[in-house]
Amino acid sequence: MWGIVIYCVSVLGLTFVHSVEIVNVVVDDYAKTECQGTHVGFGFSGGHQFHYEALKRRYKDCTYVEGNLEITNLVNSANITYDLSFLSQIEVVTGYVLIGLLDVDHIPLTSLRFIRADNTYNIMGEEYGLVLALTAEADGKEFQKENSTDGEQEIYRHGLVELQLPSLKEISKGKVLFYKNPMLCFVNTVNWHAIVPGRDEPVNYGDDAYRFDCPLECDSACRFGDDIAHCWGLNPLMCQRHEVPVWCHQDCPGRCYDSYILGCCHPECAIGCYGPRDTDCELCKYFKHEGRCVSSCPAGISYRKGQECIRL
Repeated sequence: MWGIVIYCVSVLGLTFVHSVEIVNVVVDDYAKTECQGTHVGFGFSGGHQFHYEALKRRYKDCTYVEGNLEITNLVNSANITYDLSFLSQIEVVTGYVLIGLLDVDHIPLTSLRFIRADNTYNIMGEEYGLVLALTAEADGKEFQKENSTDGEQEIYRHGLVELQLPSLKEISKGKVLFYKNPMLCFVNTVNWHAIVPGRDEPVNYGDDAYRFDCPLECDSACRFGDDIAHCWGLNPLMCQRHEVPVWCHQDCPGRCYDSYILGCCHPECAIGCYGPRDTDCELCKYFKHEGRCVSSCPAGISYRKGQECIRL
């Protein structure tokens, strides 16, 4: 008999309660490009193995997530060998991205380019498009302690070390939040202004936001024009590359292709552009119809598949 599992978690002083009905979902075997996201926050159904298998079924072969991408409750104490490579093909998320209550060492969202954040994650009046929280020993046994010459020291045994988002170019709405990620490196090596345009302070750092004394450094290949290394991880494939101007003219509503003149991208563009037209976009913010970026697919003559408008 199916039931309801309720989980509570406290983040930044707030308690979030999520109840999720356990249902039997049948997923087709054919390869897919679009999948439906979730809206359960830090909650999950059944045991950890059930939850992990459900994530794999939902996101395997997925490139376009309609809704929120919530990667949570993946803990080493469950004695599960996690293979998260099924996340590596995701390119676009239309809602927010939530990563938390886990202690795996990396999340391979290596193809994720665009978080549109039509839905944002709201905490204490702030809206977030990307949230990283509670990523070390998430099963409640957060740390072990050992004696050192400096006194008692907290030693985390498992936790997220690398975000691995080298393709991420834009979060359209909301800020980024880091909270309780004591093993996470390569946070201050990312140029967040390039990803969250139009905000003076794109990131909020809570308690133990990341590992401030991380001994790991970017590969030398990640040093570009400003001679400052920007990266998401140790591997040279984790370099953060700036392919569009970070600072645009004040009259530009979004991205631009030239920061010295009024070189604004078309409003239907995401990530960047090569000129002012809706055909010059590096990626469409919503949909693409016959080479043009549009806010919706023409009714009656086409249907949507991911971001593509397919003619009937």
